[in-house]
Amino acid sequence: MLGAYLEPGATAGLLQVPARELTDRVVRLDDLWGAAGARLAEDVADLNEPARVDRFEAALCERLRHARRPPSQVDVIGLARWARQEPAAMSVHRLAAAAGVSRQHLARIFREVIGVSPKRYCRLARFHAALAYAGAGSGVQWAEVAAELGYADQSHMIAEFRELSGLTPDALATQRWFHPFILEARSRL
Repeated sequence: MLGAYLEPGATAGLLQVPARELTDRVVRLDDLWGAAGARLAEDVADLNEPARVDRFEAALCERLRHARRPPSQVDVIGLARWARQEPAAMSVHRLAAAAGVSRQHLARIFREVIGVSPKRYCRLARFHAALAYAGAGSGVQWAEVAAELGYADQSHMIAEFRELSGLTPDALATQRWFHPFILEARSRL
């Protein structure tokens, strides 16, 4: 099995399906790419891991070269990038105002391109920023972190952590973790 973490918005050009159709699903590549996906699966089956990753990456790059993005007046990918850069200050109202559209219109196009609502995406961006504290130990001042990340208070942050990960912030900080999202969050801290 091979997997890939895609930048928000990559599904439209790369996979040629709306992101909302892939959200929270594991999808076989041949279901998306047909015979080309089945051939790729056969090509990588007998390769070692580095060669498999290289072949998969080459296939993704080739597909991107020929990808067409659906026309849109709103730069949803840019808005998503902005939400990740400024998670503490981001809101659906702020995104919609920047895009010059209503919140309802933003919600429709955000689900289509990103796969989740802008509100959910802002919550995930804020949680992702908090992943920088994963494995940091028991000395984290969570009330300060909650304020820094724009949570109303520490209990709000704890509730959101539990909802999104099943963990409290302290459990996240005091256990050892390895995940690409955690590494990325730490590099931004």
